[in-house]
Amino acid sequence: MAVNPVDNSVITPTSPEAEFNAAVDNAETELTDAEFEEQMITGAITIGGQFILMPMAQNILNEAMSGEDDE
Repeated sequence: MAVNPVDNSVITPTSPEAEFNAAVDNAETELTDAEFEEQMITGAITIGGQFILMPMAQNILNEAMSGEDDE
């Protein structure tokens, strides 16, 4: 049984460096320094909340719930 190809175009392999350069060229980041700094601060606050504050809050909650059992 013969199978017809879907696309006759040939894909040429590219190096990782060429792919990276193409991605950088296609990136549409027209942020000013102030906008970039604002995004970095927002990201840092989000990460800080996820990795620092939430585990501490979970520990406090666990201690409070275990303290109720002692009464």
